[in-house]
Amino acid sequence: MEITLLKRILTHPPQVKREPLLIRIMTWTERHRQRTALLRLDDRMLSDIGISRCEAEAEASKPFWVE
Repeated sequence: MEITLLKRILTHPPQVKREPLLIRIMTWTERHRQRTALLRLDDRMLSDIGISRCEAEAEASKPFWVE
């Protein structure tokens, strides 16, 4: 059973979304810029977009490679 599954995985690897490196770097850069901008908003501005200070800080603390 295990050998059959391993053979299937090796012969038909799962399809993974691959994007060009430049696109990925641009996405990471934009994500970092937006998360940094969230920290500069005051509480009134955050309220206008429907998020709390705590939510903004949680989002901004994520690494740039995490969606």
